[in-house]
Amino acid sequence: MTTPEDEEMAPKTKSSEETRKVLVSLHANVAIHSACVFMQGIAFTYLSKRLGVSPTVWGYLNTCAALCHLVGSPIYGRFGDLYGGRMALALSFLSMFATCILLAVADSVPMLFISRLPLVFMQVMPGAHMVVADATDAASRSDAMGKVGMFFGIGLLIGPVLGGWLSEHYSEHLTCVVAAVLSLLQVVLVMLFVPAQMKPVSQDEHRTKSAGSSVFDMKEIARLCSIPQVKQLLVIRCLSLLPSMLLQSTFPIIMASTFDMGPQDSGIFMAYIGLVSMLTMGVGVGIITKRFTDLTILRCSTMSFIVSNLFMIGASKIWHLYVTVTPADVGGATMGVIMNSALTKVVPAEDTGAVMGLSGAMQHLVHTVAPSIGGWLLENYGFPSIGILAAALNTALVLYLFLGNVSKSFTYQKNSSGTTTI
Repeated sequence: MTTPEDEEMAPKTKSSEETRKVLVSLHANVAIHSACVFMQGIAFTYLSKRLGVSPTVWGYLNTCAALCHLVGSPIYGRFGDLYGGRMALALSFLSMFATCILLAVADSVPMLFISRLPLVFMQVMPGAHMVVADATDAASRSDAMGKVGMFFGIGLLIGPVLGGWLSEHYSEHLTCVVAAVLSLLQVVLVMLFVPAQMKPVSQDEHRTKSAGSSVFDMKEIARLCSIPQVKQLLVIRCLSLLPSMLLQSTFPIIMASTFDMGPQDSGIFMAYIGLVSMLTMGVGVGIITKRFTDLTILRCSTMSFIVSNLFMIGASKIWHLYVTVTPADVGGATMGVIMNSALTKVVPAEDTGAVMGLSGAMQHLVHTVAPSIGGWLLENYGFPSIGILAAALNTALVLYLFLGNVSKSFTYQKNSSGTTTI
């Protein structure tokens, strides 16, 4: 005889109607969250300036945020595996709520640092990808993850405009309060429309896993890292992120100092990048995944990075920048979606959250170290040096993808001994 708790945690059938409802609510939540992130980002910037934050302290604040994300990603992934996508997303939105409230009452630099601490569990994109992995099959997963990225881009377009208007006409504190209220609304939407558990595992399997593990169980994370394909994909992800982050972290300085772009030109340029990413993830990924294997797409994406890096070396005009970032933007958006989709395919269904946490940790790790390297290169050797280093790193990655022992297909299989095979 089953109890109401058992029924709540039982895996739900992936019917097309249920999947559609879950994904629609997920798209809405991701778009709202993205808007909130950039609203509080605008408020955080203006508030820091008003409180007299120096460039050095500003760097410390950003490093603090990156470290919080880095530490929280694997833990958050385990939390999602044990308690389901609904609770994981709710935790992320509550963390966003806490961040916005702390920022709304911040009146000193120490309070700015304290407002960064809840970012440990503000991991919405890994949580969204976990829900997509649980709600879709392997064939449609990349396209579904791409759609999630597209809606994040929609929020990116809305958030800075709304946040800037509220901060300019009212105050940074009101901007944070609005973002906090929207975050609470997201908690309600998640509780209403996302099932407690969508993983295709039995009640007994879920109960056994929950009883024998904890959110802070590092042995479970080490077990995932021991899977050959997981190790391989995480290395590829780290190597692909570093060249991109080198450019991304220095781009505001490059636009202003190297190319003399004013606020309006910078805004148009960033909108162009966002639009290309949205079209790639929302439309392009679904088309190419039906025609090519994941490995072929990863190879082509990395080669597009090299083309972009070579353009970057000789860029001297604003229109050169548009030519430079287009292949990098398309390749980066595609590779990010394919990598996350592949990672969820090579682990058991009950471990998709943890592997998304590891993927997020890789991104935050690179984000922690890349700004220092990029800034040093820009200051000592100029803008082209970043393109040269990025081209060298991407060339090494392409050679590995073609000549290394990389799996042609990414799937999870168990042999007779119960271990994963490639």
